[in-house]
Amino acid sequence: MSQTQVRPAPTPARRRSRGWWLVPFAAVWLLILSYMLSAYLPPEMRTSRVPVVGHPVHYWLLVAHIGTATIATLTGFGQFWPWLRRTHPRVHRYVGRAYFFAGVFPSIVLAVPVALLSSFGFANVAGLLALDAAWAVTAVAGLRAAVQGRYPDHRRWMIRNFAVTLASLASRPWQLLMSVLVFGFADSPIYHGDTLTMIHDVASSSVWLALAGNLVVVEIYLARRYPHRVARAVPRVRREKAPVLESVSR
Repeated sequence: MSQTQVRPAPTPARRRSRGWWLVPFAAVWLLILSYMLSAYLPPEMRTSRVPVVGHPVHYWLLVAHIGTATIATLTGFGQFWPWLRRTHPRVHRYVGRAYFFAGVFPSIVLAVPVALLSSFGFANVAGLLALDAAWAVTAVAGLRAAVQGRYPDHRRWMIRNFAVTLASLASRPWQLLMSVLVFGFADSPIYHGDTLTMIHDVASSSVWLALAGNLVVVEIYLARRYPHRVARAVPRVRREKAPVLESVSR
């Protein structure tokens, strides 16, 4: 007979070694975040990297959106810190509430007018609204799973949601790559030297590639890290009532 091998539970040292990659991972994203914020600290319209249409309200909506998205990014890294989640679950829950109600949800609302006021063309507006919709759907699904106590589902949805949170930052490297590719065809029959069209294509393609790329990567990660197991229905055993023994008087 073959003996069943029981895997030992992971020790704290093994848990720490398993999550070592979170440090350089967070460092790269925080570096991109600091570069993005450099144009808005202190807030001045003339340093904005996004063209502001007309009234200053557009600019302040943009700044508020960036500010709340920054809160979501920073608290999101706190949410995925294994030590905090394992040793201080109450703090983990408070950080999660800040992530949702001070970061993600306000930023989702502010993203709608910011996207509609974009001056980079319809494809860019559609990409920004698609990103916002994906952000909202994954956030609601993650919060709903937590409220219902479905913590494995909550973790999966939160990983997806944070991938969408980071999509805005991921669009920056994509912008560099697409700028090289698109402006390489400046004199081709595609653009005929039309700089405005090339700028629109760079802005639009970077948003779509960041969103799609992050979602593809996170689904591959989830499939390998948390393989979906089909739950088999366990038949219920019906309990039959024991026969009542009646005493017969003789």
